Amino acid sequence: MKKKINKSDIRHKKKAVTLTIIASLVLVTLIGVVLLFGAAKVRYYNEAANQAGLVQVRELILLAVRGLKKDAPIDHRSGDVYFPESNLYLPNPGTALPLTYLYDTGDVTNSQGELSISTYPVRGTEALYIARTQENLFAAVPKLQSCSRGIKLVYQKFPDNDVENELSHRIVLNNGKELYIYLEKGCPELKETADLFKNLQAY
Repeated sequence: MKKKINKSDIRHKKKAVTLTIIASLVLVTLIGVVLLFGAAKVRYYNEAANQAGLVQVRELILLAVRGLKKDAPIDHRSGDVYFPESNLYLPNPGTALPLTYLYDTGDVTNSQGELSISTYPVRGTEALYIARTQENLFAAVPKLQSCSRGIKLVYQKFPDNDVENELSHRIVLNNGKELYIYLEKGCPELKETADLFKNLQAY
């Protein structure tokens, strides 16, 4: 004798299977969302940790560069900027960024003495602040070094085969001496600052 098929049972079984499938899909979706959220959080914390490390390295680099030079004294009445070791001064340049300098007597290298001038903050440091990886950070260091060396004032012309510096101006000082103003080719951002030195005077 054939067993009678109950249509109601079939509907209930289909409904149960459908509900099981839907519940499984919802569960899988929830697990996927949790995993994605967790992965995003881990990535966020890793990036935050990397950025914290980058900030420390960047600050050490900037401190090292900053420590090479000292601020040029300013006469607060006239605004003139002085470079005492070389007995030179720049009549009020009206520049927003303070000038920094390093006086090299040439004794260590047995070369001519020179006055190296830059600004603070050092121009050309933007790439250090937007670097997201150590590779990008260190790729920006040569530019920083170039802008730190910046403008060089010397009494003798550099050799014609010099590839790092570009002659910006040749001036005759009020004491009759001839001075050459060079700009590091790697830092064109300092060109306007170098132009200010056409007014340089001796004292």
